[in-house]
Amino acid sequence: MGKLYFKYGAMGSSKTASALMCRFNYMQKGMKVLLLKPQIDTRFKANEVVSRIGLSAPCITFADSENLLDLFEEQNDNEALDIVIVDECQFCTKQQIEQLRAITDKVSVLCYGLMTNYKGELFEGSKRLVEICDSLSEIKSVCECGRKATMNAKFVKGIISVEGKEIDIGADEKYKGMCYPCFKREQQKAKVYNKILSHIKNIKACKDAGTWSTDTAAGNIVIDKPYVIYDDEVKSFVRDFREFEIKKPETIVDINATVETLAPLCVCDKNFEYMIALISLVLKEEKNKPGLLKALIETDILTNWLKRIKKIVDNLDD
Repeated sequence: MGKLYFKYGAMGSSKTASALMCRFNYMQKGMKVLLLKPQIDTRFKANEVVSRIGLSAPCITFADSENLLDLFEEQNDNEALDIVIVDECQFCTKQQIEQLRAITDKVSVLCYGLMTNYKGELFEGSKRLVEICDSLSEIKSVCECGRKATMNAKFVKGIISVEGKEIDIGADEKYKGMCYPCFKREQQKAKVYNKILSHIKNIKACKDAGTWSTDTAAGNIVIDKPYVIYDDEVKSFVRDFREFEIKKPETIVDINATVETLAPLCVCDKNFEYMIALISLVLKEEKNKPGLLKALIETDILTNWLKRIKKIVDNLDD
């Protein structure tokens, strides 16, 4: 009688590498290993389990309609097996997990995979494994901030996404293991980004973004400090952008922030970070140069910058 093991971890926790090292250890002892993975995992070579650190091994792939108990029996009849290892087990169906459970009547089954999808919800296969496995253990990894990674974040052009179908195959180019606080912060960032985009049309319509005002005399001293009272749309944009702005934009954008220098600036080849830093610089300089934001809005310069940001994220050509 064997046991059913579920070894889970976030993206980048070396789950596949652990599975391959486990396979090597059994084979080194002269044992016969059946290595499996779902056909839906098309990131690397077919009929091969591949780890991003360079390890790989031949395997048998299976469709979501395949009976894994029958597959095991067929392989076991050809050559007596000692252990079954399943990579990317989260893609198994509920029924396939129950079939793996049945295999443990003869040998142990080690399953490696994710616990949750990019929405933070349990995969069907992972849920059933948690319910019926004999052993549940975590393969730990760290977030970029240093905390333990527990979430599997999906990014589309630099913006976190929780939209779409449950299974969306990808690797480092799309997914990142994160701690929950960073995951929630990126989600908030995405919400603010969407808010900023909603301002494009309204800001473009601001032919007069605000009115100039001057402080009145105080006692015998005349205070003459003109400033702009911005309308509600502009105030709303600034408020939404505060969650998104770069605190030290001058480290990215090396330019004297004036209308004369910003107006002819070509942004068609600038990246996402540069564009955010550019707007951040304007908001920062507005305190010392009142009316800078007003001028950029009324000449459609800010609108063009926001459109550039949208093109970058939407992956559109200029």
